[in-house]
Amino acid sequence: MIEIETITLYREKSTVHRFSAGGNPQADEPILEIRSNRVTIPIKTRVENVMVIVRGQNVPSTLRMTSLVIDEIRRDEGILHDAASHDWETFWVRKISNYESDYNPDNWVSIHIGGETVYATREGKQTVDVVEAIAQGGEITEEVIAKTAVQVLGSGIDLNDLNIEHDSQNAFVFQPFSSYHRAAILQRRDRKAGSFAISVYHPTPQKPVRLSHFISFCADLMEALTLKSFLARVQELIATNKISSSDISPSQVQATRNRRRDLVESIENFERANKLVYRPERPNIV
Repeated sequence: MIEIETITLYREKSTVHRFSAGGNPQADEPILEIRSNRVTIPIKTRVENVMVIVRGQNVPSTLRMTSLVIDEIRRDEGILHDAASHDWETFWVRKISNYESDYNPDNWVSIHIGGETVYATREGKQTVDVVEAIAQGGEITEEVIAKTAVQVLGSGIDLNDLNIEHDSQNAFVFQPFSSYHRAAILQRRDRKAGSFAISVYHPTPQKPVRLSHFISFCADLMEALTLKSFLARVQELIATNKISSSDISPSQVQATRNRRRDLVESIENFERANKLVYRPERPNIV
């Protein structure tokens, strides 16, 4: 039997600049930049504590992979010690929508346990793999990024010549309780930040709402909000006669509407099947 503690999704951005001769970081492009979403999943087993890390390019996909990881580890906690041989690919492919495949080809996710990359949808050694190998499941700090820079850029790099910045922001915090699950969410839309919380209550202690289902529901909610913002931007481009100069096609706009419709249906089905409480209020997804 395993116990899953507070799960946190961080939006992370790390940049490394080289100092110029004058002692200031050069104003041009950074020599190393790392952007991704990082989920920490603390797991307690009968004999040990294990930190599982999920990384991803966007929030909904990262959350969906998180829900998949939780389900698989609950099914067989032995995976924690042999995760690299598990068939994550088959399960992940089922999670990807046709819309995501068609319109976000750069999407990626990865799983890390004990510093080892046990699954990644990308080929070849990636910078985030180096970060996780150094961090070993711990907090990502400027020191971790500095060590990563040396390993990725080469041993000839002098840390004294580098300016390192690491920004990490809590975007989701999932807390499982005995009577309910709670998600605290920081929402960024149109250069504004807002927050809200969702609680889903278990019908009975013997029949709790699966944490993975709740996380998947939150993934659907965030994707629906993202697509709503995209469609609002399309309307602005149309109103200002700029849509023709963009790379947005009519087929993409229609596919976005269809995808949002499917997400809204999934969200409303979950809401009908469970007792949910939004604070301060439910976000408008249409």
